[in-house]
Amino acid sequence: MPKIYQFGCNKCDFRLPGGWGGIMYVTDDDGKRIICSHPGEMYTVYSVIGQDATHEECMNRTGFLSNCYCSDCLHQFSLDLERDTRVCEKCGSEKVKSIKESVGKRCPKCKDGKITATDTGAIC
Repeated sequence: MPKIYQFGCNKCDFRLPGGWGGIMYVTDDDGKRIICSHPGEMYTVYSVIGQDATHEECMNRTGFLSNCYCSDCLHQFSLDLERDTRVCEKCGSEKVKSIKESVGKRCPKCKDGKITATDTGAIC
C-alpha cells in the first residue's frame, strides 16, 4: 500500500494534489481514459476491456496519469508522461513538471522555497 503525501512549497501557499503523484487509467474501446480508483484498479481494467483480457492487452490499454503543473502559468493537470506531449493545456508552454520531479526543487511560484513531500501518516 502506498503512502499518502501532501505536496507543496515550504515558504508560500503553492500546493499540489496530495496522494502519491497520480492515478492509473484504462482506455475504453473508443480510446477514452477511464480512471481506475485505488484500491481495485484491476477490477476497473477488467470491467472495461473484459475478463478474458491478456496481459499484453492490459499493458497496451493502461497507463498512469501523473499530477503535473506548468512552471509558467502554474496550471495543474494530469498527463501520461510516457504517452502524452509535455505541453500545458492552458497556455501551451513546454515547461511542464510532474509532482515527483519537483520534490526538492525551487518553488515555481515564489522562487524562494522548495517543493516538499510531507508524509501524512496515511496509507491507501
